[in-house]
Amino acid sequence: MKKNSRVNLIYIVGLIPVVFLVGLLLFLTLENLLSGRAIYGDKFGNAYAVEGFAAGIVNLGILGLVCWLVVFLAYLLKRSPGLLRLHFAVGAISSLGIAVGLFYGLS
Repeated sequence: MKKNSRVNLIYIVGLIPVVFLVGLLLFLTLENLLSGRAIYGDKFGNAYAVEGFAAGIVNLGILGLVCWLVVFLAYLLKRSPGLLRLHFAVGAISSLGIAVGLFYGLS
């Protein structure tokens, strides 16, 4: 086995848990989006729930973060500066959407 093919195999095996977690995140986010709620927990055990319009913004922000990950994986394959700029832009917009939705819903 050539070295390059071993490295690619390691990357593919490393992506298995990432794909599983992203799939789980998509399932939970779409379920929350359809029910009109968003629940956020922090590492201290606090849970925050928002409903309505704010929940929609938060859930769309989470879906944007999934797109952020996909764009980064595309960047890793192509190494295009345009993809890296898109990665930064999608991450910033998604994070801003989550922050605005939580701020709006919790205030």
